[in-house]
Amino acid sequence: MTLPLVSIIIPIYNEAESIDELFHRVQNVFIQLKRPFEFIAIDDGSNDGSLEKLKSLREKNPNIAIIQHFKNFGKSLSLMQGFEVASGEIAITMDADLQDQPEEIPCFLKKMEEGYDLVNGWRSDRKDTPIKRWVSMIYNKLTALIFRFEFRDVNSGFKAYSREVYKWIDLHGDLHRLIPVLVAHKGFQVTEIPVSHKDRKHGSSKYRLFRHRGLLDIIALAVSQTTQVRPFHFFCELSIIFWFLAVLSLGGWFLAFEHSSIVAEVLTGIFGIWFMFIGTIFPIFGFYLEIEACRHQGAEWRAQLVKENFPSEIV
Repeated sequence: MTLPLVSIIIPIYNEAESIDELFHRVQNVFIQLKRPFEFIAIDDGSNDGSLEKLKSLREKNPNIAIIQHFKNFGKSLSLMQGFEVASGEIAITMDADLQDQPEEIPCFLKKMEEGYDLVNGWRSDRKDTPIKRWVSMIYNKLTALIFRFEFRDVNSGFKAYSREVYKWIDLHGDLHRLIPVLVAHKGFQVTEIPVSHKDRKHGSSKYRLFRHRGLLDIIALAVSQTTQVRPFHFFCELSIIFWFLAVLSLGGWFLAFEHSSIVAEVLTGIFGIWFMFIGTIFPIFGFYLEIEACRHQGAEWRAQLVKENFPSEIV
């Protein structure tokens, strides 16, 4: 009996030196498993010859699919492109830098057989700088505090997804960092397994220390999850906070007026007006932008980002 197809999805940005080794190691894993797979590579605007490497590999391996972006659009959109063309019962995502080990793919498949919808790889011995590990730890703790879902490594790129999950998920912004939270919040079964993490062999890390967008995505997801369930309560609670600050500023303005403090009058007046403005306008504006992003960044919009598409041929 032929085992179900597995889709391997790899976002690639300037990883030409790693591509050959990555593919052949993945291929060897599935030869040993005697299981069919497709290798979906999303070239996210590389300029180091990554696309040429992929095309060369595809000439001898028709189960390779290549999607080329016009320019670098980021990991979330790259993953979405891969999810949309994937046809496997299980999808596995991993980074192209060889820090994730393809030989651990069977561990993910075995865990998926236990009935989980998402298996997240936990890099138990990360080969990163102390500062990078510290930032990651803070990010994991903050995520657990806000969403009440605790993951040791929420931003790991090494994951296995059921078909139902990867066809359901919709990523925009940089929400790839919060995939386990998104999936768990929906009610799917999520677990973690420890995985090894090796030093980067080639190239340089694409990691930026001050990834403010990661924090912004936590805020955006918290807002969207809250407003989807109880928008009226959310906006009322938020308005109360800003209006409370406005009242305090107004009280300060009266005190400054009684004591004839011109500077304090001006400052408290400005702050009072500013708090009222934010409390009235800013949350609504942010909510509108978030909903618009979710509404318009669908399949048709992402299709406009693709320069060329080379589908796989499963034989």
